[in-house]
Amino acid sequence: MIKLYIIGNGFDKSHKLPTGYDDFHQFIKDKYTDLENLFEEYFQLKTNEEYLWSDFENDLETFNWRSFYNEKNNLDVLDENFRPSFTFGLEDELRQETEELVDEIKEAFENWLNQIDLEQTDKKIDFETYAIFLNFNYTMTLEEVYKIPSKRIFHIHGDINNTPDSLIFGHNKELEEEPEIDENGDSNRTMFTDSQNAAKYPFYAFQKPVNDIIFENKTFFESLRDIEEVVIWGHSLNQIDIPYFKEIIKQTKESITWKVGFHKKEEKETHQKTLQKLGINRNRIKPFKTN
Repeated sequence: MIKLYIIGNGFDKSHKLPTGYDDFHQFIKDKYTDLENLFEEYFQLKTNEEYLWSDFENDLETFNWRSFYNEKNNLDVLDENFRPSFTFGLEDELRQETEELVDEIKEAFENWLNQIDLEQTDKKIDFETYAIFLNFNYTMTLEEVYKIPSKRIFHIHGDINNTPDSLIFGHNKELEEEPEIDENGDSNRTMFTDSQNAAKYPFYAFQKPVNDIIFENKTFFESLRDIEEVVIWGHSLNQIDIPYFKEIIKQTKESITWKVGFHKKEEKETHQKTLQKLGINRNRIKPFKTN
């Protein structure tokens, strides 16, 4: 039997690894004080009972570009010395500062992952010899702890060893944009339009391009046609990643079994309903408790 394991962050956390959003927030608090201040000023990040981040990636869509733009825009169009060409300088400043903000967030994220130590991590389960892994984690737990050959593991959003500069993380929201042409056929552009667009860069930089990722990796998904069982371990079945599951269902046989792990009791029914909505018969869904 050829199995596909879909591995999410709950897998690493079950190994007592500090890979939660709250762990990332603690790392930011300790190492990147200025960046934490920027998060507090321009983002709305949900927290848990300890006031640590609980949904960091999704919350990246809350970037308040208007506030960022207004903070940097000191031009007064009513000033007798104002020139429209001044807006070019504003645009350049916003592009530079938003790029620096995005780079700093990415750098902090990568540095956090790099300092996670796998040395004392022990195996908890035995994987089948020929199992295939779709890994949503950036860590090398499967490779370094379980000694699984990298050719059997697909890190769909990158991994900290092989693609550290291009890890994919973020949200799946769209920004409501003003149309270029109004109802009368007139342009909505102003002399500040390009500067405002520059201020929006962090929102788009952290948009997770799920459909593009599926298209670019269609060879992997098409290779799943002979899979006889899917085991979901530690994945929350969040809405951002649902297109990946739809593609797996599309490429695999209707008769396969779907085993889905749950940590908390309330997750059991939630996961079952999510998979059923995707078209999987309830009789083919087998929940199991991860521990």
